[in-house]
Amino acid sequence: MGIFDKLTGKPATLTPRSALVLSAITVIAADGVIDEAEINDLAKIVRGDKKSIQTAMDVLKANKFPGVIDMVAATLDEKQKLAALAILCDLAMADGVLAGEEKAILQMYMEKFGVSEAALKPIIEAIAIKNDFSIFS
Repeated sequence: MGIFDKLTGKPATLTPRSALVLSAITVIAADGVIDEAEINDLAKIVRGDKKSIQTAMDVLKANKFPGVIDMVAATLDEKQKLAALAILCDLAMADGVLAGEEKAILQMYMEKFGVSEAALKPIIEAIAIKNDFSIFS
């Protein structure tokens, strides 16, 4: 224990919910711009759970990206990982554009979560249809 450890406070511990929030923040911030649609979608995910937001922010401040992906992966079970990837893909498409940075981060999560392309393909297809507003023209 270092001399300053008592001053740094207790390190934040991720729960599955705060891990989801943390992963969502890393995806929506990937392109350097967090737009209103992404903020609204994040608000839907957290459903007023300010503690999960604070925990996610504390972990992100104390740990650098992409290291937090390992922390998220270690926190979630297999079902949660697949659900999180679905949510992250939908968040990344909230502004209608999948930026290169967002795609790269989604790929990192997919690899760390051990989710195959085959498992994710039907989810991606559904999200693509959901976000294709041109079909209503």
